[in-house]
Amino acid sequence: MTSTAAPLYRKQQLNIACVQYDPQLKDVQGNIGRVKSFLRGMKRKEVDLLVCPEMALTGYMFTSGEDIKPFLEHPRIGPTALFCRELATTYGCWVIAGYPELAEDETETEAETRAQQSEATGTKKEGDVGVDAKPGYNSAVIVSPSGEVVGNYRKSFLYDTDKTWAREGDGFKVFDLPPPLGRTAIGICMGTSISFASFGKMISLTHKRAIDMNPKDFLAPFDAYELANYVKSVHADTLVVPMNWLDPPQEPPDDPLSVEAAQDRAPSPDNDDLGPEMSTLNYWAHRLMPLHDPAPTYPAHADSSSTSKGKEVVFVACNRVGTEQGTTFVGSSTVLTISSDPSRIELIEAFGRKEQGVMFATVH
Repeated sequence: MTSTAAPLYRKQQLNIACVQYDPQLKDVQGNIGRVKSFLRGMKRKEVDLLVCPEMALTGYMFTSGEDIKPFLEHPRIGPTALFCRELATTYGCWVIAGYPELAEDETETEAETRAQQSEATGTKKEGDVGVDAKPGYNSAVIVSPSGEVVGNYRKSFLYDTDKTWAREGDGFKVFDLPPPLGRTAIGICMGTSISFASFGKMISLTHKRAIDMNPKDFLAPFDAYELANYVKSVHADTLVVPMNWLDPPQEPPDDPLSVEAAQDRAPSPDNDDLGPEMSTLNYWAHRLMPLHDPAPTYPAHADSSSTSKGKEVVFVACNRVGTEQGTTFVGSSTVLTISSDPSRIELIEAFGRKEQGVMFATVH
């Protein structure tokens, strides 16, 4: 694992753990046991942040509102929140995990307003379930080391599977957490099968080792970079994305400085199934482009002796593995650091595409 030099404003290193595993659909208690088994060797206060995937305890491939309804949770006292509170107090760290939230607090008027907005903006498609008929949100809970639920984020850009049961969230959010996390933005992402070959240069040119990130509904301009531009606009220090990202189609690169070239230079296993899916990492890096190119307009930190240095953002992607209802997930949970001056992306740590366990990463 490589380490990046500390920016002047980071006073202490950030220790991160991501649980990457194969949650079984609709087996909440069994999945709690699986996560506990992976974390058994972790010491208290060993990490500052523990992240679990999108819909971490329920699985993802629900087919309808009726199908998922028995598994929808209250944001503070549901199974995921209670488990995260237990993890937070046991390990003395912040915990972020995805879960399906029960939309019990939205009035009929609010639901009708959402439906009207969807019609007016043309975002409602043929076959979409009406907003007022959708029983939940695809959400992520944030729990403090003391076990307090301090935040909840609802996924903004829904994937087709989400749209069978979930309502769209109110937009991206940032949470002011104590150091070393700082201003922390949350996204939730389900990836789809797209071609990644054109993004081959991104990490291969800059790595030292070797989501809500997609355009809205895949209809917005690809270079809108909604999540990255939000992170830039709120001067976030950390971006955390629990996800269920799909295994991409395999195709040969069109560039000698692409994925395979990056893998040749990286100390990855001979078996590609054991290493991270580099084309996926390249795509994530591309979707974060506003954070490294062009340079964001971040102000220099007050303690900085140089006003020329840009902001460094820590990106944490916690994905799952396995195949569920015929859908295969790519794993490759990753921690990147991204800076604008100099323009740089550094791969701090990444898990394999089929690897299960806890990925540890330290950003100095």
